Amino acid sequence: MSATLRLVLFLYNLLLLALSGIFLAAAINRPEPLAYLQLALATPENRLIFGIAALLLLGATLVVFVHLFKKEPRLEQVVVKQGLQGEIAITVPAIKVLIMKAIKQIEGVRDIRPHVAQSAEGLVIKLHMAINPELSVPELSQQIQSTVKQYLQDIGGLEVAEIRILVDDIPAAGK
Repeated sequence: MSATLRLVLFLYNLLLLALSGIFLAAAINRPEPLAYLQLALATPENRLIFGIAALLLLGATLVVFVHLFKKEPRLEQVVVKQGLQGEIAITVPAIKVLIMKAIKQIEGVRDIRPHVAQSAEGLVIKLHMAINPELSVPELSQQIQSTVKQYLQDIGGLEVAEIRILVDDIPAAGK
């Protein structure tokens, strides 16, 4: 999410919070919000300012809706090499198979779910995995990162920018 969109969302939420407070005060029969609103709309200049603010709010709402329903393109393949003779690409499912093969070489990993994304520096791989409880998480994670990165570079010719690991579901030793 871009910084501009975050700012729009922040201002939008701040305005909704203020409006909610005004509506709540009016609902409990406080006369101040209605009196302030009548005073604020008493002159044509103030009505023009409120109209402009309403248009800005409408624009912010449209921006939020567009970004909510905008689909981000899914990564289907990664270009390994592009040259005069043509292009070589590997699909994401094939990359996941290579990741699984690389991790099979390492003992202690019970289950793994890879996710592949692409950045300007190369592939960003996220590994959600379960490991045996008697293993050191930092040591095993470092071994997995280096093995997967090297395997993808050697076998697939892929440039790996980073490998993020999330260790989950470590069973108790007695199970």
